[in-house]
Amino acid sequence: MIAEQSNPDIFVVEIGTPLGKIKGQVAVDSNPMRLAELVPIVYGITDIMVKRTMDRLMEGGKNISCGPGCGVCCRQLVPVSPPEAFFLVEMMESMSKGEQSEMMHRFDNAAQIIKQHDIVDALMDPSLDDDHYLPVARKYFSLQVPCPFLENDSCSIHPNRPVACRDYNVTSPPSWCSDPAMHDIEKVSMPFPLSIFLARFTAELTGWKLHFIPLALVPEWVSENIAIKNRQWPGVDLFQRFMSLIGSGPSSAGEKKESPESIPEKQL
Repeated sequence: MIAEQSNPDIFVVEIGTPLGKIKGQVAVDSNPMRLAELVPIVYGITDIMVKRTMDRLMEGGKNISCGPGCGVCCRQLVPVSPPEAFFLVEMMESMSKGEQSEMMHRFDNAAQIIKQHDIVDALMDPSLDDDHYLPVARKYFSLQVPCPFLENDSCSIHPNRPVACRDYNVTSPPSWCSDPAMHDIEKVSMPFPLSIFLARFTAELTGWKLHFIPLALVPEWVSENIAIKNRQWPGVDLFQRFMSLIGSGPSSAGEKKESPESIPEKQL
């Protein structure tokens, strides 16, 4: 929840989560704001939650297996919320013309493979529930479509990677990830998936059904939704409404007491 507005541009934020409170200050421009501009603050909160989860694992004698050069998970189905899709496209638009051309070539190749195997409709189905998601995700993984941002088996946009990528960590041997059907992958459970809040907030604002976009199809999807990508709302109001939604999210009465950790100050 937002504790208080300390001046017209700075908000003091306090969020209760199952892993303790997160506090920080966020600078919010009073000018109109787009949905993509909410994404950096979500990344900051997610990174804090991942760090806390890793600290708990280490206390229990476990360590994260993931590391540079281990790009198996970068061939999995990565669900991206609409604001993150807009953010990623804007990030690519800031690249040089040569970088943009190379990146779009990779996205086009990935989209072509997906279309050849006739799974686009299944991937984009907003009614896809947990029971039907796993078979689609397995089908996608079997295609071994590399993430367009993958370079030398490492993420080329690591600081700007989606929430789903930030949340995905395992403690089982890295080699197991290559054949998940044969191994019980020990995925680290994250208690506060903020991509869901971004998707839910977008649905409330636009009247869309809650849905996610496969990362490989992000540029194509964004090109079809430019009006929403460019749409602006009053900045302070948009920020307050989104933070109120997060504040109503899951928390635990028995949460471990930890010193509140600060969100890196963001300028929105």
